Amino acid sequence: MNRPGLRPGPGRSRGRTARRAAAAGVAGDLAPMPADPREALAPYDPARGHGPWDARLAAHLLRRAVGGPRPGEAAAAAAEGGPAPLLERLFRPADPDRTALDRRLGEAAVAGGERARLAAWWLGKLLHEDRAVGARLTLFWHDHFATSVGKVGDLELMRRQHETLVARGGGPFGDLLAAMARDPALSWFLDAQENRRGRPNENLAREIMELFTLGVGHYTEVDVREAARALTGRTVRARRYRFEPLHHDPEPKRVLGVVVHDGDDLIRVLVARPECPRFLVRKLWRAYVSPEPHDEAVELLAEEWREHDLRTDWLLRRLLGSRAGFSAEAYRSLVASPVDFVVGTLRALGARPDLTVVERRVAAMGQRLFDPPGVQGWEEGTAWIHAAAWLERTRFAAEVAGRRPALVRDARWRAALGAAADASAPAPARLAALLAAFPAGPVPAAREEALRRVLADPSLAPGERDRLVLQAALCLPETHLV
Repeated sequence: MNRPGLRPGPGRSRGRTARRAAAAGVAGDLAPMPADPREALAPYDPARGHGPWDARLAAHLLRRAVGGPRPGEAAAAAAEGGPAPLLERLFRPADPDRTALDRRLGEAAVAGGERARLAAWWLGKLLHEDRAVGARLTLFWHDHFATSVGKVGDLELMRRQHETLVARGGGPFGDLLAAMARDPALSWFLDAQENRRGRPNENLAREIMELFTLGVGHYTEVDVREAARALTGRTVRARRYRFEPLHHDPEPKRVLGVVVHDGDDLIRVLVARPECPRFLVRKLWRAYVSPEPHDEAVELLAEEWREHDLRTDWLLRRLLGSRAGFSAEAYRSLVASPVDFVVGTLRALGARPDLTVVERRVAAMGQRLFDPPGVQGWEEGTAWIHAAAWLERTRFAAEVAGRRPALVRDARWRAALGAAADASAPAPARLAALLAAFPAGPVPAAREEALRRVLADPSLAPGERDRLVLQAALCLPETHLV
């Protein structure tokens, strides 16, 4: 059953309206993004008057860093007085035992022979993630170096690529790019095995420049041809990268005015270009801060990032902890992907779901992990919210509110919803507790009043009221923004 006035309709214009409402309405007490780039990138410190620190902002940081808070996590972080302790935990080193266990579980998923099982394994990691340089950052890199199992046809190669992104995703970008330029799955996806002396294939060279390092407009077609020659001889044999000297063009090539001899030279030249950190900072800003980057801050951050060896963990911590990251323009400014919405909801409940069911729901909403739609990855932002996808989101909301066991097994309802899970609590307290969980922050007065009417509807049985108001909260526009 749908209640009037509680959910947004599908479509791009309403997605833009929802984002503007978040910034202008529910984020009204947050400071605007500083115009000065150094101030925009300064660490957010409530003690210095930068703005509030509460459970809402702790949940905001957790959504951006790891997919969302677990029951009680945002309130506990709010009691710490500022984001610094939470950031310290989010950027702690990986646990080697956990990493080894994840790898074994991934190998077992590959043995099942289905993409969906491998994707379910990854979703399980996302549900349990507690580090910013982990499964969620790996999803960013998976979209950046978009590779589809539909063409590669080998789950083990996709799993190995995933492990490369996990191992190198937080380190120097030059090292990550060098590893990906030798990655068997990406090589196969971009036809590197066809790139030989005398008849080069330009696919890998073009995408390395256009999608991975520089962006459109910062190279010429001559550069692409010369880069393809530099990459000749790289191929895949028996599921492993292999360099075939007989297939390599040994003559000097000139890319962007610099003489290169092979693929390693090419990578070094591209990473050294000033366009490279600018391109990547902009992309990471759009993924972790706001849809519209602060141009001067991007320039400053690109310079500083170079001084830190282009380490992504340094850059990500700088972005997440910045005044820009907690500004009114950043709060609830990003449209939740299917992974964001589903994983965030289940994390908030502390659930231990059937991961195969979770994977089916995420895929039905338009995000098939290990199978992006093309070399440019997924079209994000408001493109996630179209009619068919919205129907799947409302279906998922109804299943969660209806407490379908496969999705909400072992959910910590009372810890997650507080007074909202207590039928004897006053209606105002129940509504406040519900909004503290979904969408984990304030909503416009008209939407809050619509929810209040559902809670007060005498024609509904108490259990039905609880189900409908939770379903409605999960369908609020704010719940689909991160």
